[in-house]
Amino acid sequence: MKTTESSMNLASLIGRDLVTVGLVPLILAFTILISALSVVYVTHESRQLIAKQEKLLMQRETYDVEWRNQILEENSLAEHSRIERLAETELKMQRPSVDNEIVIH
Repeated sequence: MKTTESSMNLASLIGRDLVTVGLVPLILAFTILISALSVVYVTHESRQLIAKQEKLLMQRETYDVEWRNQILEENSLAEHSRIERLAETELKMQRPSVDNEIVIH
């Protein structure tokens, strides 16, 4: 019985010491734990944001390539020789001769 009595006294003594004398180390340990969990959380969020940024940069690159291709296609479709050829073949248009020109002053 003496062992259980001393262990109960030891447990109460440790509890009393933590509350009275060990309050500052307990607060510091709790603060360190909160700080460590915050570091883990911020690191996780940072990695997620970096992955999202990388994905957006790749998407921007894809859109940039598509934009350049669209500009090249627009330029090729707007060439004068192509428009003239389409006007002659599909619309059956002809250049006016000197006799058909009317000059207005």
